[in-house]
Amino acid sequence: MKRLLGLLVASFAIVAAGQAPPTTSPAQDSQLTLRGMLCGNQELPPTSTEIPTIGCFTVAAASAARSEFDGHRFEVTVDTSGESKCRLDGTTTDCNSCIGPSIAQCPTRLMVVSHNTNRSVSFSVQRFTGGNRYVYRVVDWDRYLEQRRSQQEAEAAQAHHPPPALPSGGVAAATVPSSGPPPPPGMIEGSIAPMDGPEALAAIGWKAQGAYGSGQFAKLDSLVETLSQPDQLTADGMPRLQGVYDGLWDFLYAYKDWQAERDKIAEWRKEYPDSLGADLVEVILWRAWAWHTRGEGTAETVTPEGWKLFKAKIASADEVLERSKGRAAKSPLWYQLRLGIARDAGWDHQRYRALFNEATQKFPWYVPLYLWAANYLSPQWGGSYDAVDALAQLTTATSLGADYSLYARVYWHLTCDECLEFGVFQDSHATWPKMKAGFEGLMKRYPNSKWNLNGYAYFACLADDASTYGVLRARIGKDVIPAAWGSNHSTEVCDERLFGHT
Repeated sequence: MKRLLGLLVASFAIVAAGQAPPTTSPAQDSQLTLRGMLCGNQELPPTSTEIPTIGCFTVAAASAARSEFDGHRFEVTVDTSGESKCRLDGTTTDCNSCIGPSIAQCPTRLMVVSHNTNRSVSFSVQRFTGGNRYVYRVVDWDRYLEQRRSQQEAEAAQAHHPPPALPSGGVAAATVPSSGPPPPPGMIEGSIAPMDGPEALAAIGWKAQGAYGSGQFAKLDSLVETLSQPDQLTADGMPRLQGVYDGLWDFLYAYKDWQAERDKIAEWRKEYPDSLGADLVEVILWRAWAWHTRGEGTAETVTPEGWKLFKAKIASADEVLERSKGRAAKSPLWYQLRLGIARDAGWDHQRYRALFNEATQKFPWYVPLYLWAANYLSPQWGGSYDAVDALAQLTTATSLGADYSLYARVYWHLTCDECLEFGVFQDSHATWPKMKAGFEGLMKRYPNSKWNLNGYAYFACLADDASTYGVLRARIGKDVIPAAWGSNHSTEVCDERLFGHT
């Protein structure tokens, strides 16, 4: 869950014209801390490696800001209520999305931070450079800062030494440009959200974060309801609803302002009494809070006080789940959370299996149910690889997994979740012929997924299947997605192992 935490937190971003931020007190503006983390010093981008913004600005209510970058025009308009609308090259685009060329890495983050007390909205912008790194020092931004400093210095000098009065009817060259420095750099072309792999889920997560962080509860409810349908899949076949969970978990776990979030959810319920989103977010809140008090170490490292607090908060999450089932269980996210809390609460296998059967009978298409069950059954949580394999084999009897694609997903998930010392074909009961059949099934169903293609090649490397790896590696070419490969089995390592390439 920490894999993209810094990036997700840092991704509440856009760019706009450089007005100064409003001066509000914490009591007036609950988002002040959030903007402070994102924006840092307004004169220069922050130096934090976790929050590498290019710049951050505000746009007042009933006004607009425009900027240009690489010849592309970006505009944000804020109405009198504080709602924002964005356009790129004259075309309306989602302010709460990732934009840029259609590549998995999502090179530029684009998201409204929040409503301010004065109904303005705050923005920043970040750019992807490779791996999991972002940079904020780009030439256009440096030029803007230099021009801005030059103007400020000129204004300061003019204040100390006012220019002589002009003769009647005379005209003089302006000492200071009347229009000010050009606007800061805008967005790059594309305006296309990523559709494949974890980055596609992250884009959904940013939308969920943006709606929740700015109190747009109806928008978040609509997002959950829309993504709870079986046709809402990423290009690699994962339900996009998973991104909502990831984004909200990361948001809540990052800020840890537990009571403030409880108050916000109470306001949500007051405004929308029948909201299923409020129930689901409260469960995520209690679970994140529980894991914060427990700590992230292994069981033997948890203090008695940590266990007590963990169990109490998991019990609170359990209570919310039970009382909300009537309305919230129409979304598969309710069952996903129910399975997660059941694992945390230590349900026995018989009770857990009954819940899993109920969940998959109602939502057989929802892949996370199978993956979370595999996690519960793994040795890491007191289970066994025998139990995991029984689940993996069981999936082949379903219409979704008859081609062994769910079998492959289960062991793919297990490999990502276990430690580096884990060897999927050595330590578990996974077999390469079945895994290969599963990946072939995935590629047939989702032929445009570069994420699945990279994962397939990674497991071919783990299985020492040089012929299959060679075919897949040729198809991948330069479209390597590092996140799909193990840290100890990069493409370079696999190329060296199977081809002898350096």
